[in-house]
Amino acid sequence: MASHSVRPTLDLAAGREVLEQDLQAAADFFGGDPIQAHGWRRLGTRGLLIPLTGRLQDQEEDAYLLKLEFMTGREWPPSAQFVNPETNAFVGLADQHHLPRIESPEVRVHAQYGSPHHTQPIQLICCSATLEYYDVLHGGNDAYLWRPTDTFLITLDAIRRALTAHYGGRWPRHDA
Repeated sequence: MASHSVRPTLDLAAGREVLEQDLQAAADFFGGDPIQAHGWRRLGTRGLLIPLTGRLQDQEEDAYLLKLEFMTGREWPPSAQFVNPETNAFVGLADQHHLPRIESPEVRVHAQYGSPHHTQPIQLICCSATLEYYDVLHGGNDAYLWRPTDTFLITLDAIRRALTAHYGGRWPRHDA
């Protein structure tokens, strides 16, 4: 089970299995293939790209692309990152305008989060349903820890709820 005091251990083979199992659970939940029905895309054998939107009052929707990567077994959530839709990657400040500003009790998005466990600041979707939350030894309320029975739908639901109720617009472009 996930813990606030232990960093996740990578297990790429288990991650592939978790993705396949979770996609089947998502198909059962949605009543069909969520990749086709919702415009999701596979990214190799361990990843998904999921389009999401945010909207400020009376403005057009802002489109975002969430990348989920499955790099561990059931005891940890997937890695989650908003990415540049042209590259499917996030390159620090150069790509920060591909991030939504979210500050909710459940989810916050940091473009540059410093951690003693990383040599460079990382993007952090600060939510107990993301791998990075545990990787930086975030700390928090044990009632919200990831459970081995959870699937990536928990991650997706938390981020979608925050984008709906606590969306603050797009991060600005960074002037190099």
